[in-house]
Amino acid sequence: MTVVLFALLFLLNVTWALPSRQSRSPRNYCNCECGVVTRESRVVGGNVTKSHEFPWIAGLSHGGEFHCGAALISRRHLITAAHCVNGFNLNDLLVTLGDHDRGSKNRFSEVQVRRVRSVIKHEHFDLATYNNDIALLEIDVPVVFTRKISPVCLPSDKSMDYAGRMGIVAGWGRTGERGETSQILRKIVVPVWSTEQCHNSGYGEQKISGNMFCAGYTEGLVDSCQGDSGGPLQLTNSLGDMEIIGVVSWGRGCGRPNLPGIYTKVINYLHWIEENMVGECVCQTSIDVKFI
Repeated sequence: MTVVLFALLFLLNVTWALPSRQSRSPRNYCNCECGVVTRESRVVGGNVTKSHEFPWIAGLSHGGEFHCGAALISRRHLITAAHCVNGFNLNDLLVTLGDHDRGSKNRFSEVQVRRVRSVIKHEHFDLATYNNDIALLEIDVPVVFTRKISPVCLPSDKSMDYAGRMGIVAGWGRTGERGETSQILRKIVVPVWSTEQCHNSGYGEQKISGNMFCAGYTEGLVDSCQGDSGGPLQLTNSLGDMEIIGVVSWGRGCGRPNLPGIYTKVINYLHWIEENMVGECVCQTSIDVKFI
């Protein structure tokens, strides 16, 4: 996660016109709450997060080595990028939930580690273009929701255009293009670009499919990076809950001018996600929940 020296405190004044509860797509809901951060969030670009601030963020490891991020959306399912699981043996993948400082000696008293029971990579994922870069992970044992481990909300309106809104990306990725991956979970705030802005970026229109969107700054500096792949780009809805609207997918370098991060557009895959969760319920927004 690229680190910058300036604060983005002006983001606190941004207001978003978001959909009402009536516009939500029909889903099988559980009696639990999604998208709840564990503190009132004041975001500073590239800063370390507070411990378990985003309790849905998980680490995906391969052969014991940290590899990618993921986001918990139900007791048994996580969303990640298809390229994060492409070509890997299922038995070599582990999901770690409730993590914060990967270097802490006491972390295993707090985290929940799960094996991956199944990987549902999007059937039209293209490794050459990264189109349809999304996958659903089913873990072997359902997680127990706590204040440190709980799910993010899926987008509430399939027709929503997020251009111009500010999203938060969190992960353990590199702190710079040539840096090391972070031991502690970090976060950045980036504006979502319009389709036109994205097509006019340094990538050009041909590389950006309708299943992708850009987020970042024209001048660069603030960006997701290698190791953040598969993690969520999220924002707060009108009820104060956080929704996952993007999955960290690809980019040219990290924080380069006019080369923003490219994210998989989750809103395009809501039917695919719900269909492949095979009736698993998801948590609701803004209800009273008694946590363990």
